[in-house]
Amino acid sequence: MSDRPFTNGNGNGAAGAADGPITPPQNLEAEQSVLGAVLLSDTALPALIIDERLQPDDFYREDHGIVFASMLDLHNGGEPIDALTLVEHLKQAGRLEAAGGRAAVDLLASSVPAVGHVRQYARIVKENAMLRRLLRAAYDIQARVLAHEAPPRELVDIAERSILEVAHEDSRKDFRAINDVLDVEITKLEELSREGKAITGTPSGFDDLDNITGGFQPGNLIVLAARPSMGKSALMANFAENAALGTAKPVALFSLEMSESELAQRFIASQASIKGDDLRKGRVPGSRWGKIMEASNRLAKSPLFIDDSSDLSVLDVRAKARRLLQQHPDGLGLILIDYLQLMRGDGRTDNRVEQIGQISRGLKTLARELECPVIALSQLNRGVEQRTDKRPLLSDLRESGCLAGETRVFLPDAGVYRRIDELVGRRGFRVLAVNRETWKLEPCRVTNAFSTGRKPILALRTKLGKRLRATANHRFLTVAGWRRLDELAPNTFIALPRRLRGPSTPTMAPAAVTARDLQAQLATAYCGSTLYKRNLGRERAARLAEIAGSGQLGRLADSDIYWDRIVAIEADGEEEVYDLTVDRLHNFVAEDIVVHNSIEQDADLVMFIYRDEYYDRESEREGIADVIISKHRNGGLGTVELTFQKEYPRFMSYVGDDRY
Repeated sequence: MSDRPFTNGNGNGAAGAADGPITPPQNLEAEQSVLGAVLLSDTALPALIIDERLQPDDFYREDHGIVFASMLDLHNGGEPIDALTLVEHLKQAGRLEAAGGRAAVDLLASSVPAVGHVRQYARIVKENAMLRRLLRAAYDIQARVLAHEAPPRELVDIAERSILEVAHEDSRKDFRAINDVLDVEITKLEELSREGKAITGTPSGFDDLDNITGGFQPGNLIVLAARPSMGKSALMANFAENAALGTAKPVALFSLEMSESELAQRFIASQASIKGDDLRKGRVPGSRWGKIMEASNRLAKSPLFIDDSSDLSVLDVRAKARRLLQQHPDGLGLILIDYLQLMRGDGRTDNRVEQIGQISRGLKTLARELECPVIALSQLNRGVEQRTDKRPLLSDLRESGCLAGETRVFLPDAGVYRRIDELVGRRGFRVLAVNRETWKLEPCRVTNAFSTGRKPILALRTKLGKRLRATANHRFLTVAGWRRLDELAPNTFIALPRRLRGPSTPTMAPAAVTARDLQAQLATAYCGSTLYKRNLGRERAARLAEIAGSGQLGRLADSDIYWDRIVAIEADGEEEVYDLTVDRLHNFVAEDIVVHNSIEQDADLVMFIYRDEYYDRESEREGIADVIISKHRNGGLGTVELTFQKEYPRFMSYVGDDRY
């Protein structure tokens, strides 16, 4: 949104140009016609918003963008849009002069060739905006290359992402009449009934599993989770090869843990029934090479694509998957990622719990966008190992801990405390959460309250007499950020609410807390923090305290947070525990202490792998693996037994008599 010409990295308008700046692609008449049509027609703006997705930044002239932004403000407020209301809105916003003044607004309505052609005018504006963004991206790439800002491979990745972002159209959809939706669904269901199809998605290759799921469904995020050594990478590879060999659609496998060479060996061993260890060590007799070549040729003809980049973000996966989709316009059959916890976050937060939540939501969005099932492998937390029954639960997948049932949660709307076990099953109520940018408590909505099973408990006590019982992996807000309870120790400072806003507005900390008190607390906390313990020295610790005093302490002095010192952390038995999921800020106040919430699972289908023989060497179920379907948004739950052949390594459909 600028009327200034583009220049290249050397100050010229285009690479190789010697005669100064160039004027980027634009059409001012189309921009004026769009704005004039909105002033003349009540139906013009909704069509531009919904059908053409026109934005203020799409206009070349800055004053045109300001006018369109004001039109959107009026529309969103339910106000009529004409020259009079528009001028008044611009005047109140202090932007009338920037928009060209009253005369410029009056002239817009007289510059429309035909109001009925407004969508065509908008497309011209959008297309020129895309060309300008492409030009800007090209100049940015050129400047980065000339400045040697990063290694060549990284520059290529940056360039690729920049171009793909320019090409990406907003995927928002408009309303559809239920009649249109039903027409499509009835036709599809009728065809399935007529042909007797039970598999509506990408088949897994295991009949018992497909009977429950109907195959992996387009648009679904599937999480396959297990503790180490359960064989989740082997099962993921089986899903990939079965889908690639069983369907004509491409399968994309992103492996952050294993190299493409390791994967190729696994595929060959599985398909040729050759022991993987023999294959790797060259101990295959000549008589078996025929089977190996046959399996290799079969795999070579399959639409299986592998990316073994060790550093991937959701943006990287999206860009590469989109490119593969462009090469195969009939659609992708399956995307697999090994594994979730190895993916790189987007840098918006240093909290790994929240990063995993963002990655999970990003993968769900990717599945919907590409209309393709996405399978992500995930590690389970160590809570499994602490129980007598080692079979995984949904709570083992969540990246946070849990609280004892008697834990009181503050509810600001009523100004009361409620036991967390009394909140189970409720949603939509609000709690107070700390915004770490402002250090203020803000009301946030709870999306779920649930039990997570029986787990060992630790009891935490503070100098001010606060006491809270939680699992070892529950996180607390410290000076150094969010930390697990089993990472804390006596003398660590944790955050408490200084005041709780509600009908009665109870005050938790002493009322006469001064900025100096807070500065002394935080300085002491910094000196005793991990930074100091890493031998950065007293001068560095003092400097951190000084910096905090100049900025952060200014906010803390007027904040809703008070820092209290831990005096003891002790084991306190085992019992049923609970947690909440909280929108936006992902924390809440429990027993007058700030604690982290559980990250909601975005998966449509969650499966766990459990092998009893791993924990019991004398197990009667040797070689049998349970695939436990614990969450299925669109179908049933259950346990599917598979045979695990570790030496190949692969899973096979179970054909024995034993049914667990």
